[in-house]
Amino acid sequence: MGVSLVVYASTAAPAVGLIDSGELSAGCYLLNVLHPTGYPLYTLLGRLASMIPLGSVANRLTGLSAVLSASGVGLFVWLCRRLGFSAWAAAGAGLVLAFSVPVWSVSTDAEVHALTLVLSVLVWLGVLEAGQRRGLLLVAYLAGLALTNHMSVVSVVVGAGLAVSLVMGRELPRRLPVVVLLILLGLSPYLFLPLRARAGPVMAWGNPVNLERFWWHVTGRQYQVWMFSLPASQVLANAGRGVVMLGRSLAWVLIPAAAAGAFAMFRARRALVLGLTAAGTLSFLYAVNYSIPDIEAYFLPAMLTLAVFAAAGLELAVRRWRTVRFAVLLPAVVLLAAGFSDLSRRGHYVAYDAAVNTLASADSGAVIMTDWWDLYAPIFYLQHVEGLRPDVCVVDRELVRRSWYLGYLDRNYPWLMERLQQEKADYVFYLDQFEHGRLRDPAAIQRCFISLLRGFLVRDDMRPTYVTFAADAGPDARQLLSGLAVVPVGLLFRVGDDSGLPAFDYTQLEVRVPGSGLDQRTRVNLERYRYFARERARALLNAGRPEEARSLAAWVDMKLRPVAGQR
Repeated sequence: MGVSLVVYASTAAPAVGLIDSGELSAGCYLLNVLHPTGYPLYTLLGRLASMIPLGSVANRLTGLSAVLSASGVGLFVWLCRRLGFSAWAAAGAGLVLAFSVPVWSVSTDAEVHALTLVLSVLVWLGVLEAGQRRGLLLVAYLAGLALTNHMSVVSVVVGAGLAVSLVMGRELPRRLPVVVLLILLGLSPYLFLPLRARAGPVMAWGNPVNLERFWWHVTGRQYQVWMFSLPASQVLANAGRGVVMLGRSLAWVLIPAAAAGAFAMFRARRALVLGLTAAGTLSFLYAVNYSIPDIEAYFLPAMLTLAVFAAAGLELAVRRWRTVRFAVLLPAVVLLAAGFSDLSRRGHYVAYDAAVNTLASADSGAVIMTDWWDLYAPIFYLQHVEGLRPDVCVVDRELVRRSWYLGYLDRNYPWLMERLQQEKADYVFYLDQFEHGRLRDPAAIQRCFISLLRGFLVRDDMRPTYVTFAADAGPDARQLLSGLAVVPVGLLFRVGDDSGLPAFDYTQLEVRVPGSGLDQRTRVNLERYRYFARERARALLNAGRPEEARSLAAWVDMKLRPVAGQR
C-alpha cells in the first residue's frame, strides 16, 4: 500500500484534469448531484476530502483517488494472504495490480473508479466468509454499498452472488429475506440523490426529485443508447484493445502464471474461482460493448480477477523456486517503469490551461457556448469552486438537450433565460415528449432547440457572445450560426453581425505540454490550439495582416513542439 501511494502521489495531476475531473471535484465540494449513476457514496467521501486544507479542491479529490486505490491494493494483498498465499506472491501480485493500466489510470486524478476497487476487494473478502452467517450478511451489505458507486461493479456482485450460492447451496434461500434487507441497507446512500436535488444544489444532474427521474438517473438511462448497440466489428475491435491492455497490465509474462494459478485454485476453491471468472468475464463483455475514450477503468473488475489468479500462479513459482522468490517482483518493476512514461499525470495542466485560456479569450460579461466536455467540466470547476471569471456565462450545447439543465440555467443565469421564456416553453413541450419516448415530430424539436440556442447568442443586451465550434462543425452548428459572422479570437469564435477581426495577444496564453502521458485524448485537446491558430491565421491573411499570421504560426509551433516530437 505504501509503495503504491508514493507512486500515485508522485504521478498525480497537479490541477483539474480532463474528462470528469472538473465535474467530480466541483460536485463533491458543492454536494451536487453528479452525472449518472449519481455516485452518492463517492460524493459524500469526496465532500469530506474536499474540506482538508491542503492544496486546491481538485488536488484534494485527486489525493482521495490515490488513497482509495492504495487502500484497495492493500486490501488485495490481505485477500491474497487470506487465501493462503505467501507474502512474496501477495506482494508481487499486489504491485502488478497497483501498476496496471485500469488501476493506475484512475489513481492520479479525481475519479470514482478507485472506490470501485476498494468495494470490489471488500466484497471478495466477504465471500471468503460466506460459509458463516456473518460472512453472508457482510457480503450482502457490501454488495449493496458497492452498487452505489459504478455500474461496472455489477459484474463483481453477480460473481460474488454465484460464489456464495455455490458455497451455501440449499441454505441460501432460507436466509434470502435478511440478505435482501441488507442489500437494501447498502443501497441507502442513494437516498442522498433525491434529498439533495430537492435542496437545490448548484447542479442537480438529472434532477432526480421523483421516482421516475430517480430511476432514470441510477440506471444510467441517459447513456444506455451507447451500451450494447455497437456493430460487431466495433465490439471485436474493442475486445482486441481490451485484451492487449489487460495483457500489458500483466506484463505479458504473467498470463501463463494466471492461467496456472486459476487451475490450481479451482481444485481447492471451486466456488471462488467460478465467481471470479464470472465477474471478470461480465466486466470484459460490458466494457467492450461500450465505446468511450476512458474505457480502461471499466476493465477494473476483470483486472482484479486476473490479479488474484496471477497471485496463485506466483505462489506456485515461489514454492518451486524458493531461492529466487524475489523474482516475483520483477513484473511489477517492468510495469512501474512503463507507467511512469505512459500513465503519469505529473505536469498535466492541459485541462486547466485550456479552461483558463478560453476564459481569457472572452470579453467581460460574455456568453460562451461549447460542445466540448473536456473544456466545460474544468471551466465549471474553476468558476464555481475557485471563483475564476464569474462574469462569464458558459453553456454546454449538448446538455441543453436535457430538461434538468434548463433548470440549472434558470437558477444560475436568470438574465440569460428571462427573455427566452417562449422559446424555452416551445422547446420543453417537445423535450418532454422526447424524454418519455413519445416524440413524433423530430423536426419540430430540432427547430425549437436551435431557436433557443440562437437566443443565447443573438442578444440585445450588448453582451459579447462566443462559441467553441466553427460554423461548419456539423448540422447543429450550421443551423445555429447561419447568417452570423463568426471570427476567431483566442480559443473562441466570436459571434456577431459584422466581420471585424479584433486584436488578440496569443502570447498571454500559457500552454504547458506534459512530458509524459500524452494519450490520444490529451493530444486532441492540445491540438485545439493549433486549430484555432490556423483559423485565426487564415482570417488574418484575408484581412491583409500577414505579419500577425506568421507570428501566430511561429508561436503555436513553439508551444506545441513537444507534441509533434512524440510518437
